[in-house]
Amino acid sequence: MGKLTTFGFLREQWTDLPISTTDVSDQSLVVVGANVGLGNEAAVHLAQLKPKSLLITSRDEVKCEQSKADVETRSGMTDIKSWPLELSSFDSVRSFVNKFEAKGCTANVLIANAGMSTTKYTKTPDGYETSLQVNYLSTTLLSILMLPHLIKTGTPEHASRLVIVSSVAHFQANRLEGAEKWPSIIDMINDEAYCTSSVMMNRYQLSKLLEVMFIRELSSRLSTPTLVAVSAVNPGLCHSRLTRDVDLNPFSKFVMNILQGLLARTTEMGSRTLVHAAIEPSERERHGRYLSSCKVTEESDYALSAEGREVSKRLWHETLKILGDIDPRVNTIVSENLIKE
Repeated sequence: MGKLTTFGFLREQWTDLPISTTDVSDQSLVVVGANVGLGNEAAVHLAQLKPKSLLITSRDEVKCEQSKADVETRSGMTDIKSWPLELSSFDSVRSFVNKFEAKGCTANVLIANAGMSTTKYTKTPDGYETSLQVNYLSTTLLSILMLPHLIKTGTPEHASRLVIVSSVAHFQANRLEGAEKWPSIIDMINDEAYCTSSVMMNRYQLSKLLEVMFIRELSSRLSTPTLVAVSAVNPGLCHSRLTRDVDLNPFSKFVMNILQGLLARTTEMGSRTLVHAAIEPSERERHGRYLSSCKVTEESDYALSAEGREVSKRLWHETLKILGDIDPRVNTIVSENLIKE
């Protein structure tokens, strides 16, 4: 089963990762959250390979223009599209997909990268704890709404790719003890009374576990051979702006700075894991799997346990119910493209 060891973590952190050079001149690529951090560096890598098209997203129009200029300047690619996408709003996700469809765009690759980390309980206008919606619910909504477009570009020889950026932090996630007695897993972990300070300290880790479970459930329902290879990717501990929203006390901030100074990869190095999963061959060998340092590895013990698998299945059905109420297209996509249980 999946084990996180200090030696294994350090070995990965200090491993030099390969730079992908695969020909993507006939591919249309989408990178979510490309204004800073991993998404920005991944977008630059991909743009340097001169794909057929590259669509990047940021939270608002101003950031879109800034990220477009940055990626084009650093890569030499001059016709990048940059659209707003705010994952704390389901309407923004739906509007993005509506625009994608209205303009007749295509996608061979979707890198669902945007995410956040916070220890404060706040709700989005849609009524969900912010990191739960941004890191999980909106990411899964986007993934499912984009699924038909990825299926359309996939072939028996080359599957298209859905890459969700997870984290090694999922090994440290709350084990959702007592979940078997909860009427709804999502309702419980969204409830303010449940989200005590200790629970919120672990919220980012939990959201990354939910992503790993989503990829497992989605992959098991796609036909074989799949036209879309889906995977959850761990970029490792990186120098990034992920913790900019975390409310650290001075001591915790000091400790975090020391850890990052000693152990963190550069953001560019971490981004190579995203690019590898998105464009390198042998994609079906990575289908439904958790990747770390550009290799398939095991998820956490909890994710692989009987309890974790049962939670994973319940979470899938609860997620589809929520997303189907948000956008009826979800039910149609699931009915038409996924294997019935």
